[in-house]
Amino acid sequence: MIGGRSAEEWLALMQGPSADRYRADFDAWHSNPANAKAYAALRHDFEATSHLPADLVASLAHGHDAVRHKRRQQWAVAAALILSLSAGVAWIAIGSDSAKPVVAATDSVREQRLSDGTLVALLEGAAIEARFTSSERTVRMAGGRARFTVAHDASRPFRVIAGPSVTTALGTVFEVDMRGPVPRIHLIRGSVELAGGPAERPALRLVPGESAEVDADGPRRVPTMVNPAEADKLDADRLPLGAIIERANRVNARKIGLADPALAALRVSGRFEISDGDALARKLAAALDLRLDTGPQGPILKQP
Repeated sequence: MIGGRSAEEWLALMQGPSADRYRADFDAWHSNPANAKAYAALRHDFEATSHLPADLVASLAHGHDAVRHKRRQQWAVAAALILSLSAGVAWIAIGSDSAKPVVAATDSVREQRLSDGTLVALLEGAAIEARFTSSERTVRMAGGRARFTVAHDASRPFRVIAGPSVTTALGTVFEVDMRGPVPRIHLIRGSVELAGGPAERPALRLVPGESAEVDADGPRRVPTMVNPAEADKLDADRLPLGAIIERANRVNARKIGLADPALAALRVSGRFEISDGDALARKLAAALDLRLDTGPQGPILKQP
């Protein structure tokens, strides 16, 4: 292998904005028949699947056939590199810390806590796939809508790739909406940078309350919808009690409280209506065998 680069890396570089700079080194590498064969096979796979939806490509990448799995894995790496380099961001999504895609029901919210502590609320059929390494955290998203409450980790930027958009955050809360023709990103708390489109297009930094869309020309600010409707159902799969209460308290005047903060770590599974805090507190108390008292601001869950 000339120059120490793999076929995946060369495919990404030659599809990126700096291809001319690497042309001579690539030609030297490509002159090796084995390298040329590997590159041709990888490029064929990439071009054959480039028109497919991202969620279908993600499922293809998890095939069981060993040979095809390796090829699909190589394609996935190259595709990720191309997306990132075209956005002016240098990263490689390689490693075993990838999760299977998680898909939300179309009439409810599904909340998933990722391995780094980030909480993701999936709505309206959203699908995600997480790939974390020692230097960064990357989530690929297809369809629907999702809210990300990002765990702070200054040493590992958190990126969400949705269509042509790349959203980069450290510790913040933002939503990505893939239901329209282009991705729409809304920042709730903290700050994010949006990239996409031509490499020379500068990244766009949002402040809380701002929204932007990202198309082939890059990111641009758009008017923010006032008071977007929140889904009132939540599907929990061993979700911490504290996360469920936090979600409910965002949409209810009467707040659910915990007499003992340690109760927030209790794991809860099931479907819950979150629009009625008192009813939710009663259901949680019954499910976890807790006592329920009434405080000045709302119901309080206690140890029995």
